[in-house]
Amino acid sequence: MDKNNNSLTPDTLTGMDALCRNSIELIQHSRKIAARQLNLVQLMTYYALGRWIVEEQQYGEHRAGYGRKVIKTLSDKLNAEFGKGFSVDTLENARKFYLCYQDRISETVFRKFTEEKS
Repeated sequence: MDKNNNSLTPDTLTGMDALCRNSIELIQHSRKIAARQLNLVQLMTYYALGRWIVEEQQYGEHRAGYGRKVIKTLSDKLNAEFGKGFSVDTLENARKFYLCYQDRISETVFRKFTEEKS
């Protein structure tokens, strides 16, 4: 068959079907991996925010007398910088998340995540 012939033969169609199917599967797989990684990064970000609120601003206590003001101030600053997404409720939940899981997420994992941000 002439190499310049652009007609699709049954073999070419089969190969094209396989190429398309494999490409679709690859992209779907890649998107799943990206979503999982994004979820992990978001989880660690909120864990870190909660930890910093508790450890740095509340000196390790479950609540500081001025804790609500700290969270409100942080919320205002983060929303000014990034737009929506860092409400007082969200930061309160980040704080609660840290308090709930502080014994389950290793210090090594946390340190690695926060050092890589630098």
